[in-house]
Amino acid sequence: RAPRARAPGALALPALRVARALRRRGMIYNFYIFGRGRKLLCREEWNRTKPCVDVAEETKLIFGLLITLKSFAQQVGPPKTAGFLSYSTPQYKLHAFDTLTGYRFVITTDPSVPDQQEALRQIYAEMFVEHVIKNPLYVLGEDVSTCQAFVSKLRGFVQTRPFFATLAT
Repeated sequence: RAPRARAPGALALPALRVARALRRRGMIYNFYIFGRGRKLLCREEWNRTKPCVDVAEETKLIFGLLITLKSFAQQVGPPKTAGFLSYSTPQYKLHAFDTLTGYRFVITTDPSVPDQQEALRQIYAEMFVEHVIKNPLYVLGEDVSTCQAFVSKLRGFVQTRPFFATLAT
């Protein structure tokens, strides 16, 4: 038998199976920390299939979305609504954690990944406070990539999550 011709751009069956398996497993895509004044302090990414052309523009879009969703939740939610925890689309889920000191921790994942509030709290309390805020060499409001202990712990923590998968696996 002659092999069937595939339509241009169609995925091969094995590639489709891998994509579906990864989808069931869940993935982490991006991680952001925003400081006071909308400043991006940290950005990490994994499993990105489309390269980011303009990081500054993407950052403005993410932060604008956070502000809009928080405002929307406060306006349509019950009295004393502080904001939102997460939202989902068919392509991704955004999880957000706001600290009392004005930092915002954000992670984007596959929609199948469960709530990440506890993970974001843990990153804040056990890694950010310990390795960034308490670091005497760190200047408040600066990029946290200079705090190598924090970046190392963050990457290790994220990559050991039960739903962390890579496109290569």
